Amino acid sequence: MIVTSLKSVTPSFDTYSVDLFPNTLSFRVVTTLDVDSESQIPMRFTGRVRKLNDGVVECITWLDKGVMEDPSPRTPAYVLYRRSGEAKQECHYRLGRLHDPEPGQPAVRGYFADGTPRYVEHYRYGRRHDARESPAILRRRLDGTVRSVVHYHDGVRVGAASAE
Repeated sequence: MIVTSLKSVTPSFDTYSVDLFPNTLSFRVVTTLDVDSESQIPMRFTGRVRKLNDGVVECITWLDKGVMEDPSPRTPAYVLYRRSGEAKQECHYRLGRLHDPEPGQPAVRGYFADGTPRYVEHYRYGRRHDARESPAILRRRLDGTVRSVVHYHDGVRVGAASAE
């Protein structure tokens, strides 16, 4: 039997569920916790946390022993959503610190309401840091033009912010 979609099994208590994700030739079992506030998350929890606001997903956080951690290089550890369900911000973490998932790929991405990229930020081990070909912070206007560029090296701002 081949299962190609997500299957959710909910145990008798209503805040936890166990999800099966297709994973190459097998499945990945993930514990999912639905909460209304961060105080409901158990210490050292491992799995996916969905924070709900009036029944709508406000954000999804992936934790490994209580610390934010990307479940894969393409899946951010933290995603903040708009009421419409569109992503507002995505953050990649490694060992609980913001970190670019791959060289040249920003750790933080922000989006306008229409899904257009608003800003990107590059981090290395929790500190802002210029990527090879990109500044640490690049902010855009809704029309796509560059609003500001800020350079950092190991968390220290380099030079003045430039606006174009």
